[in-house]
Amino acid sequence: MTLPDREQLFEVALSAVTEAVLTIDEDHRIIYLNPAAELLTGWRLMESVGKPLVHVMNLVDGRLGKSFGDLLPGGLGHAALVNRSGITHQIEYHATPIRDAQGGFHGGVLVCRPQRQDVEIALQTSNASLLANADALFEEKERAQVTLNSIGDAVVSANFSGRVNYLNSVAEKLTGWTQSEASGKAVDEIFRIVDFETREPIPCPTARAIIEDRRVSITAGCLLSRRDQVEVAVEVSAAPIHDRIGGVIGAVMVAQDVTSARELSQKLARLALHDSLTDLPNRALFSDRLRAAIAAARANGCHAALLYVDLDRFKRINDSLGHAIGDQLLQAAARRLLGCVRSSDTVSRQGGDEFVVLLAAIAHVADAAACAENILRSLQSPYRIGEHELNLTASIGIAVFPNDAEEGEALLRCADVAMYRAKYDGRNSYRLFEVGSTIAPD
Repeated sequence: MTLPDREQLFEVALSAVTEAVLTIDEDHRIIYLNPAAELLTGWRLMESVGKPLVHVMNLVDGRLGKSFGDLLPGGLGHAALVNRSGITHQIEYHATPIRDAQGGFHGGVLVCRPQRQDVEIALQTSNASLLANADALFEEKERAQVTLNSIGDAVVSANFSGRVNYLNSVAEKLTGWTQSEASGKAVDEIFRIVDFETREPIPCPTARAIIEDRRVSITAGCLLSRRDQVEVAVEVSAAPIHDRIGGVIGAVMVAQDVTSARELSQKLARLALHDSLTDLPNRALFSDRLRAAIAAARANGCHAALLYVDLDRFKRINDSLGHAIGDQLLQAAARRLLGCVRSSDTVSRQGGDEFVVLLAAIAHVADAAACAENILRSLQSPYRIGEHELNLTASIGIAVFPNDAEEGEALLRCADVAMYRAKYDGRNSYRLFEVGSTIAPD
């Protein structure tokens, strides 16, 4: 064994012993302190090397005031040691000088240990400190647990391998998995995300957060498929977890249930495009569909038709029976109009008692006339609204693309003019638009 190997072996051995070991050179300066000596004196090895022994071993009675020989080498001594922090320890020590071949002083080894009573006091102090630290750690853990269970978002954490190691109570309710059931399972198994439109699986963002060492978010079109197969709209973000030296050791994912928010958003979007009373497309949505129908008819070489429907003498019913009855009558009429058209067609309420029917693609003008006859028959059947049995008829004007007009607004005006011709001619009928018609509203 070489000398460096021996030195390394001795250092490892001295690091393992519980006694404090100090070595000095011939000038009484520190060469080495083992970990136990560091703990006893309060001095670190790198700080103490080269310092006089009396600075590191501060004995109360000053017996190190002259030389290492004052420690009565070869025998067991007792002394009071004041460490660097000002704490006094009662110690037992054994001092052994190192001499050269001629017997000259070449250094020494000092082995110390606290006396039994001091050890017991130290243990009591250490145990009290450990208990205090344990209490503080428990309190901090409890505070973190209560905090995570009190927030409204689901929190899931995973290790570097993507295995779940924590779910808060919200995450348990959201996923349908308990902490004990989920622990050790892959995150994607516990938190299954699918695309809102395609229903294709979306990988959990924890993997990307770990690999890319950055925050990753999924905020749109994201559904969580719970353990019971119920789908919940969520927004998800994940961030990496680092150790003390900055290495990524896992990730934490936060998910928010946005089902209510998404439903409200969809409801508001629908209200913006639909009539609040009948839930039919309003003017804005109808205009979009009319433009699209004209473009499709132009491209395909077919016809599109508008039927302008005005309920006859509706105002008399509304004024005599009240708006509540009038509103119910409008809703009933809207349902009958929907029953007279194809799913590809559009029925829109333009306001008051006026409706417009868009026939998106027809082969002949006669198809529009047939639809108008069907609507007249359907609307004139008696209505039962509360205690009242009501009768209703309508006047319908028809305009056809491209025969009567090639743009949406112009086509709508033509249908309106034709409707007033039907009303002028006696109501409860339909009329096709004729060039030169100038009937004004009555």
